[in-house]
Amino acid sequence: MRKKLEDKIDFEVKGMQEINTFPLINGFHFPLIGQIILVTTLNRQQIPNVAPKSWVSILARQPAIVGFSCNVAHDTAKNILTTGEFVINIPGAELAEKVWKASELKGQDAGEIQKVGLTPLKSVKLTTPRIAECKAHLECSLDWTKKYRDEIIIFGKVLLASIDKKALEGTPEERYKYLKLITYLEDGTYGVIKTAMKVDQS
Repeated sequence: MRKKLEDKIDFEVKGMQEINTFPLINGFHFPLIGQIILVTTLNRQQIPNVAPKSWVSILARQPAIVGFSCNVAHDTAKNILTTGEFVINIPGAELAEKVWKASELKGQDAGEIQKVGLTPLKSVKLTTPRIAECKAHLECSLDWTKKYRDEIIIFGKVLLASIDKKALEGTPEERYKYLKLITYLEDGTYGVIKTAMKVDQS
């Protein structure tokens, strides 16, 4: 017996006027989720900034390129265009409240990372600090940008990758249970990857 497929609702997309991590269509958040990261940068005066982003992806292997996008007016974009470097920090679910707090901070403050309740950690290749409480880090140099109106896509070349030792121990299921990666769903709402399952290829 053929399984009944769920009914689909199609939307002709001519231009999305409101976007919040995934497209908003007729008040509905389309289910394209993005992993939450914390991006650290420095401005011209070497003042650190931390900001959550969720439009992020690995884009190439050789060289290793990662990309994310944000508003061109944000401190993150302005700092990267000034210094040519940034760090992608991978938080677990236990940092969710601090991630949201980081999104609320405005202006330049030398103690911004500490005000969120996080700890700056010296990077290996860059002047920009990492976040000690995060479970993995990618130290990146600016490779290329592409601007679309008020949004800018930033492509970074990965110079160094760092990850908690515990995240490399045990089975894949145990490793992902430790990482507790988080994804942005909509305002004030996030999801947590708590399980890892393998496809039966027998």
